[in-house]
Amino acid sequence: MSQRSGTWLLREPSAHADARLFVMPYSGVGASVFRHWPERFGPVEVCPVQPPGRENRLGHAPYETFEEFGADCARALLPYTDRPYAVFGHCMGALLAHALVTALAAERAPAPRRLFVSSSRVPHWPPERRYRMPAPGATGVYHPSMTDDQLREQVQRVSRLLGQGELHPDLVPMALRVLRADLRMCFGYRPAAAEPVNCPVTAISWEDDSDVRPEEMTYWSACGPLSSHTLPGGKWTVLDATAPLADVIERDFGRPQEADVQRRMTV
Repeated sequence: MSQRSGTWLLREPSAHADARLFVMPYSGVGASVFRHWPERFGPVEVCPVQPPGRENRLGHAPYETFEEFGADCARALLPYTDRPYAVFGHCMGALLAHALVTALAAERAPAPRRLFVSSSRVPHWPPERRYRMPAPGATGVYHPSMTDDQLREQVQRVSRLLGQGELHPDLVPMALRVLRADLRMCFGYRPAAAEPVNCPVTAISWEDDSDVRPEEMTYWSACGPLSSHTLPGGKWTVLDATAPLADVIERDFGRPQEADVQRRMTV
């Protein structure tokens, strides 16, 4: 796979940015899902990451493991770790973000200021604990056992929920291809143990998130010194880059590691 920045990032990072935030999309979607985010949170430039198989990378096969994704993504983004940076991931994107930070450490990159994770259980839980079977009528919850018709309805339901209307019929097969690959990767991911990262972790929960509860986000303390925040809104509020989310990103990006309260829990 190409390591060129033009394929891995939605746009070329500014050479004049004071700091950077690499942002990972969730399952089945591409980097443009963050189109409503500003280009910066204060001095921190937003750099959406584009995994293969979607949008401008349709010709690239989706990854099969988080380890492979992390290794290739780290090599591609290494030149952009030349100034303070952090990594953000929502839902499946949190697992991608964790894999990237782990791989960057293996590449001896400068340590990120922080790993931001939103609405995601920890990577080292087994899939049957990390995910739940979707309840009847639930939105945005997927499982490999679902048929194409069920996944298609979920994709369209979430699209309507986000105010985007129905996906064009020609786009649905491509969306299902990526979503199936992401589900295989997520449900096949079975790390033997927690893998700590070399930076503090900020866990972001959402008050109306019916999938991941705030207390489940505290288990990210196994990966690093933890700062936890519960913000107003539901699972998809993250896409609007609301003022509370912007405040957390700006404040925690500049927070020194020793200010974090470590909550080590038995998992």
